[in-house]
Amino acid sequence: MKSPITEPTRNAILDAAWSLIAENGRLDVSQSAVAQAAGVSRQTVYLAFGDRSALLTAMVRHKDTQSDHAARLAEISGRKDISVASLREYLETWLDYLPVIYPVGILLDAAAVTDPQARDAWDDRMKNALLAGLKRIFKKLAQTGQVPGRLAPEHTSEFVWSLVHPSAWRLLVVECGWTGAEFSRSRMEAVETLLLSSHKT
Repeated sequence: MKSPITEPTRNAILDAAWSLIAENGRLDVSQSAVAQAAGVSRQTVYLAFGDRSALLTAMVRHKDTQSDHAARLAEISGRKDISVASLREYLETWLDYLPVIYPVGILLDAAAVTDPQARDAWDDRMKNALLAGLKRIFKKLAQTGQVPGRLAPEHTSEFVWSLVHPSAWRLLVVECGWTGAEFSRSRMEAVETLLLSSHKT
């Protein structure tokens, strides 16, 4: 059963978990190690978060609160009036945030294939937040005739999501040596090309 803890203690635990995972390059950091790094007991960590899945999910959500990126993404996708400029703003905001979350995010992404707890935490942000935002935007663009033609909102949002997914960053920036600026520019150009192609018969 979860037990209330103070906000500073909770933040210390979540910061410690993120830092340990990023530094070690692996997700299997023990609750004892997190507790020691946070200056609390293992029991405190367990009572506050329960299982590992809850800790990982809380950790990635907490990371989102440490900058304004996640709030901006939610604000943009939640607007009543959406334009192509809104889509560009949404993607630019995410591409600015991607390098920040990448070190831990890519570990969650890799582990998600076989680890249900990692998958739950990663899906919470990548699907329930980022992809869901793209789907809201493309749905509104389609409803207002701003992306006519062959673009189906559901598939288009998923395609764009794949372009800006951390796995794409790994392939191009980490594996192929692209700069972050080159990656971001190529993503925006690809989306612009996609939008232009939608107007062709």
